Amino acid sequence: MKCTTVFLVLSMVVLMAEPGDAFFSQLYRGIVSVGKHIHGLLSGETPREQEVMKEAMREAMKVQEAMDQQAFDRERAFA
Repeated sequence: MKCTTVFLVLSMVVLMAEPGDAFFSQLYRGIVSVGKHIHGLLSGETPREQEVMKEAMREAMKVQEAMDQQAFDRERAFA
């Protein structure tokens, strides 16, 4: 009976936390971080290598967007 009461009280304390306490966002970030580390271990990549790849993809997307914008401007100029 004591264990049940302690469990219920602690559950209420956790669930009644103010949104500013950011309990769920910290929990979510922790789960995502663990998932990334597990993925890195399984794929053989380090977290730094993953960040480098993400940065390279962002740069490639910026270049592609710039090229698309130039093509759009050229088509609009001839129309």
